Amino acid sequence: MPSFPTRLSAGMERAREYPRLALVPVLLALLNTDKIVAIATFDGGHIGLKFGLPLSVVTVWQFVSVPNSGVTANTGLPIEMLPLAVVTVPVLLVVQAAATAGYFGSIRNALDRDAYDFSRNVRAYFVPFLVLTAVPFLAVLPLAVGVFGVGALTGSLSGAVLLIVIPVLLVFLIAAYLFYATPYLLVLRDVGVVDAARASYALAVDGGPYVSYAVGFALFVLVVSPFATAFVVNVPLLGVLIGIPAGAVIGLGANFATMRFVADLDPESAVNRSWDPDSSESPG
Repeated sequence: MPSFPTRLSAGMERAREYPRLALVPVLLALLNTDKIVAIATFDGGHIGLKFGLPLSVVTVWQFVSVPNSGVTANTGLPIEMLPLAVVTVPVLLVVQAAATAGYFGSIRNALDRDAYDFSRNVRAYFVPFLVLTAVPFLAVLPLAVGVFGVGALTGSLSGAVLLIVIPVLLVFLIAAYLFYATPYLLVLRDVGVVDAARASYALAVDGGPYVSYAVGFALFVLVVSPFATAFVVNVPLLGVLIGIPAGAVIGLGANFATMRFVADLDPESAVNRSWDPDSSESPG
């Protein structure tokens, strides 16, 4: 199978063919208003590292370490705006699920060089992607709002609380590895969330290329993150204005690469299996 750099390069080529899909990671990056505010109000220099897996739409925030006052529990949604968040968070979950459903469905269409119908993909996959969006949010919510004494999203964590948080983070890391292929399998196999999650788990425990790709992606994020963080956080205004669309293009390429990888790895994914990143274009 092609190496991770080869896959990423091909993914970036495909992203340039379907540039309108990059609007989705731009939108989702903008919805993370807490990160934008944290950068806008930060005074000083900041360098940081990130690592992660392509669990969902890859945005600029996958690569940027946002400055904060300590270790935080972050849901990706502005629940610190309670009680207003009782209304806004459900709306944001619906918007994110709809955008993600259309995005992944359209990337799947593009694997076979088909023209995509974004709205049709939203209708077809909205419910399973709403589940995929809501479950991680609900899992982190108790930590974020202080149910276990952790405190608010932007608050620091005490040493005692770290005894709770560190095991939880380890569980999330393991779950991220086991199920990072789930959204891709959902559209590749055209199945429900449970079946897609089971298929991802089966690929994960088999190891081999699944492990290699996860390591390659995590290292890619780790290498890019200090440069992305330095620019987005430390260059006033321009860092965010340029970083969000640039990160969206890179993220789209990464999602294309991952979709192609999962399709190649999974024997039940009904796609053209030829590795031909230079084949003719179709309209996007």
